[in-house]
Amino acid sequence: MAQRVFVHIGTPKSGTTYLQSLWWHNATALADQWLLLPGASADVQFQASAVVRANEAVLATMTDRQLGAWDRLVEEVEPFDGDALISQEQLVEASHVSATAALARLRGVAEEVHVVVTARDLVRQVPSAWQQRVKHGSPSTLRRFFTRVAKDDPDFNFWHHQDVPRILERWTDGVPPEHVHVVPLPRPGADRDLLWRRTCALLDIEDFGLDLDAPVANETLAPAEIAFHRAVNAHFRNAHLDVALSRRVKAFMEPRLGGAPAQRIALAPDMHAWLVERGNRMVDELAAAPWHVVGDLDDLRPDPAPSAGVDPDAVPDSEVLAVAQEFLAAELLARAEPAGGGAVSEPHSEPPEGGSRTALGRVLRRLTGGR
Repeated sequence: MAQRVFVHIGTPKSGTTYLQSLWWHNATALADQWLLLPGASADVQFQASAVVRANEAVLATMTDRQLGAWDRLVEEVEPFDGDALISQEQLVEASHVSATAALARLRGVAEEVHVVVTARDLVRQVPSAWQQRVKHGSPSTLRRFFTRVAKDDPDFNFWHHQDVPRILERWTDGVPPEHVHVVPLPRPGADRDLLWRRTCALLDIEDFGLDLDAPVANETLAPAEIAFHRAVNAHFRNAHLDVALSRRVKAFMEPRLGGAPAQRIALAPDMHAWLVERGNRMVDELAAAPWHVVGDLDDLRPDPAPSAGVDPDAVPDSEVLAVAQEFLAAELLARAEPAGGGAVSEPHSEPPEGGSRTALGRVLRRLTGGR
């Protein structure tokens, strides 16, 4: 039986990709320190989380073997004579019933079950969550997304992912308060390794001898890239609500964007003020709870002064057009390059007259005024 199993349930966009990249990159070395990452890969832990969450849309896309990922994960933990770490940010979606059932399974294979949540202040989370929705096919503006957020509806996807007290209420039945850990993401400008050191202290691991240069994808898009992405998304009906289509949109667009210089997104004054007040209420609630905090809860209090930046809903068409042109040129070059390299052969026929009828072509024509 394992000694402790740590279940890192999110939240999304709180350093999870960074931490998971380091953990999986050092999985063998961590096992030597008696910390097991069951499942052999982050993909397997994602599949296991889909089973725990009973996410029917995702389950419908999985093979029979993938549907058994959760059972295999639990079975792998049981004989390990040390600690285990399960890290999957989509676990925040689990209902109270599903979370309680998962914890019960883990209690059967470990002496202690610990629940870990990493969190980030709401002023940074809202633009990040909105951008993530755009990457998955949503055409929504930041203003429209914020309007939904400000309704404070607990059933809205954003709050299901980011309302830390409510998430922990779903995930802590039967878990001693000292085994519930809140790890705040440090404020901007803090030591870039501080989040990593906080988790090392929690997991009782030494990073001496670990490779901390693991590649971590920079998922942030420039405002003009986001605007271009939204314009393309507008040609797909509810892509962000269709798992298969959402994956196709993200898989095609993501590798082809991200080259523009990053710019800070600015929130309108009313958005910023509302999120500061709501964020402070959430921190006050966490401070009153009996859970263990690794770091400083004040890191979750948004800066009361708005930051300078770019309004992503008002990007000039000329900047969006420049992104579209670079995107199209890069895609054409990639498609024209022969598989074996070398010179590109001449086409056998002239291209048909008239503009492209693809969604991208329609976007370009709209941005250029039909030219």
